[in-house]
Amino acid sequence: MSVLWSASRTRFSPHSELKLFFPETWCEKTKDIKKRRSSEADIPNHLCHEVETCYRLKMPEDFYHFWKFCEELDPDKPCDALQASIGLQLVGPYDILAGKHKKTSRGDVNFSLHWRFFYDPPEFQTVLTGDSKMQYHVGYFRDVPDELPVWVGENEAKKGCTISQVGDNIFAAVKLVLSRKLKELPDKKKSGILKAIDEKLTETAKKMGYSLEQKTVKIKQRDKKVVTKSFHGAGLVVPVDKNGVGYRELPETNGKLMLGSYPTPK
Repeated sequence: MSVLWSASRTRFSPHSELKLFFPETWCEKTKDIKKRRSSEADIPNHLCHEVETCYRLKMPEDFYHFWKFCEELDPDKPCDALQASIGLQLVGPYDILAGKHKKTSRGDVNFSLHWRFFYDPPEFQTVLTGDSKMQYHVGYFRDVPDELPVWVGENEAKKGCTISQVGDNIFAAVKLVLSRKLKELPDKKKSGILKAIDEKLTETAKKMGYSLEQKTVKIKQRDKKVVTKSFHGAGLVVPVDKNGVGYRELPETNGKLMLGSYPTPK
């Protein structure tokens, strides 16, 4: 695990934390989070600031552009725009854009645990969920908390802790899910809706300049900096500081570490 993160590493059962929404009063204004403006995505500045203040993380432009994409599909319920067609729901920081955090009277709850699944490390931030039986979810992976995500990954918590790369933006991740759904569809005559969404997503991504490749040059360059794969497979990037100190391997086998750190979820 990276020592760069200060977020809580406490593990919770996914069943106990999947439906948490958080009050606006929990959000603390902080000078550490730089104000970012998503004028191209036409998201109100106060909403962008609220998302990044509540999560204490910078959000990439594709996060906001994908919200607008889903708003075009379903203006009334953008979070549910892909649920009926491909089984995906927008969650996590998207709940802030949807205003769901204002509809609860819950007390002081940590946003770092919002939609965090059993094996998720602090570096992983869930933004989409799918098959609830497999606890499938998609999220941003960051090497450094005060920088933008390095790529988007997916995990099925019911199977284990492995996080797989699915692109460097949400459009690429959803494109991959759509491709799988189209291949798995038993009745090809019913593929019309999926193809329509796929075409619209592809057109929007190209217009915005987002790559739909699963393994981009940016990801390959980042992978070269990985010093250890880690249990989840995403790897850790630990730069050497001015004193020449960087990553040091632990004097313990992976088997023993995994035995003590990752109990099987019930």
